[in-house]
Amino acid sequence: NPTTIDDATMSVVRDALADMARELGLPRGRYPDPDDPTRMKTQPDPLELAVLALRARDALELLAAEHVNRARELNGVTWEQVGERFDISMQSAHSRFRPRS
Repeated sequence: NPTTIDDATMSVVRDALADMARELGLPRGRYPDPDDPTRMKTQPDPLELAVLALRARDALELLAAEHVNRARELNGVTWEQVGERFDISMQSAHSRFRPRS
């Protein structure tokens, strides 16, 4: 739930998204500066950033599953512990993070 993400995490994620946009060469244009709407600033296209954000979310979900499975393999973490950590049921944790073939 986005409303539960702290300001520090949001700041880091915004910076990472901007870095990804730059690295991937997303189209850029002149848009109002988010910090000062009276100034124009060259920045990535907002719609392209939205698409990239969702692609990154999907990639991060896959990485989360990889790390959950490493924790289970290397540290003996149970599905119950995974569920508790993510505040979901054991069954939901298994469904969300189980290894895919």
